[in-house]
Amino acid sequence: AAVGLMAGRFAAAERHGRDPERPPATTAHGALLNHITEGADPDHFQPMNINFGLFPPLPPQGGRRKVKGRERKQKLAGRALADLDAWLGAETEKA
Repeated sequence: AAVGLMAGRFAAAERHGRDPERPPATTAHGALLNHITEGADPDHFQPMNINFGLFPPLPPQGGRRKVKGRERKQKLAGRALADLDAWLGAETEKA
């Protein structure tokens, strides 16, 4: 479903003469797209569902210990939602 949504948005952008803008890699959509197009070994490709292991790591937290567990997932999800909102807003403004 996620890839279908992106395909539709990309097709609509091309139809309107615009270059499609990829979703940020920090979002579930972007992480999946990155895995399919850049991250996976083509000789051993296996489709996969989204998981937090596909997301880029969080930036260092000012000398703090590495963020782990539930807190890490909450921070990754918060960053993803904010970046997805920005991507969707940027696409809407271009329409």
